[in-house]
Amino acid sequence: MVFKENLVCVIKNHGNILREIDGIVYLPFTSDYSILLKNLNSRRASVNISIDGKDVLDNKSLIIEPNSETELEGFLDGSAAKNKFKFIQKTKEIKDHRGDYIDDGMIRIEFAYEKVSSYKYTYTQNNFQQYVPPVTFGSAAPILNSSTTSAFNCSSGPNIRSSSEIVCDSLDTDEGITVKGSEINQYFNYTSIGDLDPSEVIILRLRGEKISKIKVTKPVTVKTKLRCSSCGKKSKSSSQFCSACGTFLE
Repeated sequence: MVFKENLVCVIKNHGNILREIDGIVYLPFTSDYSILLKNLNSRRASVNISIDGKDVLDNKSLIIEPNSETELEGFLDGSAAKNKFKFIQKTKEIKDHRGDYIDDGMIRIEFAYEKVSSYKYTYTQNNFQQYVPPVTFGSAAPILNSSTTSAFNCSSGPNIRSSSEIVCDSLDTDEGITVKGSEINQYFNYTSIGDLDPSEVIILRLRGEKISKIKVTKPVTVKTKLRCSSCGKKSKSSSQFCSACGTFLE
């Protein structure tokens, strides 16, 4: 658990809160995880999240109401999270295919609180509140609520599918990356927020704990092959997940 400026951030796995030690959270490779944020402030918080150096909110921001919490289960695509966060081992094959980056294994959470007495007009159309004027996080922060970005409140939907079994790599390293995991439907609603105070940043690092190898149980029969975006391994088009690293195949 990390607490900074009245914002609490924890990593959860199978509904359990994982312990943070000196900014590091350990979890088994191939595990799905979620990010739970709680705003203890009396003002709304606007939150941006990047994992492995990449934005996971589809160029949007989460809005967390005062004394409320939001649990982000996966990668945002439009107004829904469609794939869980899945932590896998950064093998030699993955390094060779996608590269090896300094931000790998890091979760960066940038947040800012709404200014006191800050108010912007909104109008309602088709149950969505539209907000036009851009707002910034401070001198060097990204623009919020521009023509290409929006802010969200959170509401969860049911899980759709669980991950197929995969083989865990035997490389001796605790380094990992986050990839697309099981398919989900976690829905969000558009909303608006006023001007923001300067932003703060929380950094968490993920490290892996190996688990025993799990044998793939379902045979692959389709000829067309898909290439994994993480490690580059080819899989039959009937496969939902890479048999080498477990990344969701698109």
